[in-house]
Amino acid sequence: MSISINELLTTILVIVTSCYAWATFRILKANEKVVDVMSKQNEALIRPYITITPLVNPRHPIIYLKIINTGKTAAVDVKLEIDRPFYQFSEGREEKNIATFSAFQKPIDCFPPGMSLCFDLAQGFVIFGKDANPNITPVKFSIKAIYSYGERTVEEVTNVDLQPYLNSRSEPKPKIEELEKIRKAIEGLNKK
Repeated sequence: MSISINELLTTILVIVTSCYAWATFRILKANEKVVDVMSKQNEALIRPYITITPLVNPRHPIIYLKIINTGKTAAVDVKLEIDRPFYQFSEGREEKNIATFSAFQKPIDCFPPGMSLCFDLAQGFVIFGKDANPNITPVKFSIKAIYSYGERTVEEVTNVDLQPYLNSRSEPKPKIEELEKIRKAIEGLNKK
């Protein structure tokens, strides 16, 4: 009888140990997933982001193209590629084609956080006017940014669509307007 009790207790011990081993394995797998998610979140927080966006100057009717590193670390070996020509101010001369500019032709060794490039595109009435030529000043185009950080290389394509800017204006800047009034008042006093 004592042999069967020992066997029963051993069997129970094997079952309990197996349950603990299975639970420990599940906890290990869950921890691996948590570590992986945390690693990806950390990378997302500190990596570079090359952001490409059109913008309007509040004092001029010109639409610009801004390329900026909005991330927390430098992007290295940055290559920018535009999918079609865009001639600034609708001037069909090759030296006004932003696709031929240095930033789109040669790699940029280092693009630190906050660094930005800004290119004049054209006035809204040139891009959207009845005589606008989509082969010279296209309303839609794409820019591919290829860059590295750490051991990773990223390739992102940004589709630039200027159509939302049709019939819009830049956001009013009350401080700029007030400063402009002060400047005019000072000029008026200087003339007197």
